[in-house]
Amino acid sequence: MRIVLSLFILLLSQCLYANDGAFYASGNQLIPISETEISVQKEVLKIKKLDNKYIQVSVYYEFFNPGNAKEIIVGFEAMSPNGDVDGAPKNGKHPYMRDFTVQMNNKDLTYQVAYVEDSLYNQAGKIKAIDLKTFKGNKEGNEVDFFYVYHFKANFKKGKNIIKHTYTFDVSGGVAYNYYFEYVLTAANRWANKQIDDFTLEIDMGEFEDFYLSKSFYKHSKDWKIQGQGKVQDVVGSANSILNVDASRFYIRKGSIVFQKKNFSPKGELYIQSFSPNIGVSETKGVAQYLPYSIYAQDMAFYGDNKTAKEKKILRNLPYARRGYIFKDKELQSVYTGLAWYMPNANYSPTDDGLWQAEKDWMKQWK
Repeated sequence: MRIVLSLFILLLSQCLYANDGAFYASGNQLIPISETEISVQKEVLKIKKLDNKYIQVSVYYEFFNPGNAKEIIVGFEAMSPNGDVDGAPKNGKHPYMRDFTVQMNNKDLTYQVAYVEDSLYNQAGKIKAIDLKTFKGNKEGNEVDFFYVYHFKANFKKGKNIIKHTYTFDVSGGVAYNYYFEYVLTAANRWANKQIDDFTLEIDMGEFEDFYLSKSFYKHSKDWKIQGQGKVQDVVGSANSILNVDASRFYIRKGSIVFQKKNFSPKGELYIQSFSPNIGVSETKGVAQYLPYSIYAQDMAFYGDNKTAKEKKILRNLPYARRGYIFKDKELQSVYTGLAWYMPNANYSPTDDGLWQAEKDWMKQWK
């Protein structure tokens, strides 16, 4: 585990530093600090992006304890931030994570935060923590030499136990990314059954979003269901592409995506990546190659000056194209039909009433 953890931190920090980014935090399963007989019968994991600034995570667990009632320590591992960040704790907690709550069998639980140097912090079922006052490693700045374990005492009664768990943290990003998010799924294998008997994952990145999911824990794009309006494409990774792993690329106009699996024993983690529109995602020639689906990403693209009347017309009509307007202008229709995210909607009539303020400002820019 130590080797895997070290490699992960190294690869991630290299990637984000190279892109002048900020990695704030990753999500994680609740894990037992010591081995138990308790199994995970059900988990419903919901991930929601808020205002392109925060990731909200809520998890519903059903655990089963086959034996007598017992108390164990349960932890949540929160990796330290790196990149363009300040990694020092705030009020003793992770500086970019907040609203951490745990409720077990309808009772709110209190928790503590420990700082640990590596993944071998489990000492006979107890947490071996460091004291920052005497710690000689880096404890502030862009990269600190410890990470966080939020832990609490959980009293498991015999039979079914329900835990509800929530937290929010800042969205990671950088020059190459609109946003980046990951969630550690494999930690679920530390429970007694080495799997989640009934697993549901729901991801809601908001309206008009374009993002990739690496095929690290699933095989096919069809394993996902779109609840709302959107579409998905398979992406084959290569050293010459924006991703070097196979992935699914989602274009979501409105709604969420859902993955469900029985007897789920994850072999990889969840990686969600939304790239800057001018980083290796060109699809057509000319100005249209930088037309982003995400409203939040529209100002990240490089458009330059001295636009022709034709180019201004294309840019000005971007908000309508996002909603699937079928243009009567054949030139415009040809441009947008050539974009992977375009989803025609015969029922949509162009109106400014449903546009975001950022889109209205965008249209004025290209008058």
